[in-house]
Amino acid sequence: MAIKENGTFDQQRLPMESVAAITRESLYNEVWAEPVSRVAPRYGISGVALGKVCRKHKIPLPPRGYWAKINAGHSPKKIPLPIAREFENYSLPLSRSRTYDPNNPDASRKKATTAQERIGFVDVPERLESPHPLIKKASKRLRQKSGWDNYKGLRSAPGEIFAFEVTRDAIDRALLIGDTLIKALERQGMKVWVDREKSCTLIGLDETSLTIAISEHVARSKHEVTATEKKAIERWQRSPNRWGTGYHYPRPPDYDHHPTGKLTISIGGYPSRSWGDTPKTPLEQRLHQVVAGALDLIAEHRIRAEEQERRRLLWQTEKDRYDRQVELRKQELEQLEELKVSATQWLEAERLRQYIDAVEQVAIRNAELSDELKDWISWARIKADCMDPLIAVSDAILDGPEPRSPGYYY
Repeated sequence: MAIKENGTFDQQRLPMESVAAITRESLYNEVWAEPVSRVAPRYGISGVALGKVCRKHKIPLPPRGYWAKINAGHSPKKIPLPIAREFENYSLPLSRSRTYDPNNPDASRKKATTAQERIGFVDVPERLESPHPLIKKASKRLRQKSGWDNYKGLRSAPGEIFAFEVTRDAIDRALLIGDTLIKALERQGMKVWVDREKSCTLIGLDETSLTIAISEHVARSKHEVTATEKKAIERWQRSPNRWGTGYHYPRPPDYDHHPTGKLTISIGGYPSRSWGDTPKTPLEQRLHQVVAGALDLIAEHRIRAEEQERRRLLWQTEKDRYDRQVELRKQELEQLEELKVSATQWLEAERLRQYIDAVEQVAIRNAELSDELKDWISWARIKADCMDPLIAVSDAILDGPEPRSPGYYY
């Protein structure tokens, strides 16, 4: 039953599929039972991402060479899970991937290694030729000299152009990668467009769409006050009207930001994936992985959406059943109250009749049954009948509308 004893609706008790929470202990047991490269696909993320989750939640990972010792028949010592009070009764921000097949645990890992076989190598040309309309528009917008106020020096116009967020020196490379990627996605049947209302760029296949963006990492360092800034501060301190209107303290920035040229392609919100430049592999050589990952994300998103719709329909069915039961209960209570009122009116009418009969009998016995008393007895019996719900009699005075006051005289 989804109805509590007090009559309220309990969504938590719906007969839906339960999802086991991922705790520190459960993830710790997984990463020490199998390599991270095998555990990560179960959650639809990379081994690097899973490593970050473990470090953030103080879950130790097997050191380098641990699995080689295991394969050689040794029993290396495990690092115990440290106590972390802040994560007690805490569920990790992980969920099992909908596309992960427990009967074929290597399938997700093989997808990454066979992305080139599935998609084919995506070759990035040396220069931008016949750019895609989205790239052509983005090129014109990003090269505008004015209108950029980002304190990191990044140029971005979400809702207007493809979701680039890069510095001036990285524009050419970002446009080239974006143009190649868009054309590769379209060859796989996907559409790419800018959603002005949501201020984002979307890729879609059939009725499923995901966000996409290309961004540059900007490093920062502690700002050191320059000689010019020192002179400005000293000049302000010497100014006799420094507290007056128009005199502001010259405040240097806390940090300096430096373009790195390192680009990252991000797709999806939740679940999501990202691909970026690495010390060994530039992003240009990973576009086939990006396209394959986009297809996998869309498939997983579709499965997730179908599951959510199934749950929603199941919830709606239970909610409709609950509403019907509540309405039936309400009607029963209303009818019961009407029954009680009718019974009370009937008892009151019977009590009045008994009293009227007693008055009449006493008057007859005492020879005091006058015409006036007879009129009163007739009037009283009519009133009793009017109160009786079993007798269809209406009282012209009591059942009529209440008198209306004539108001004030002017």
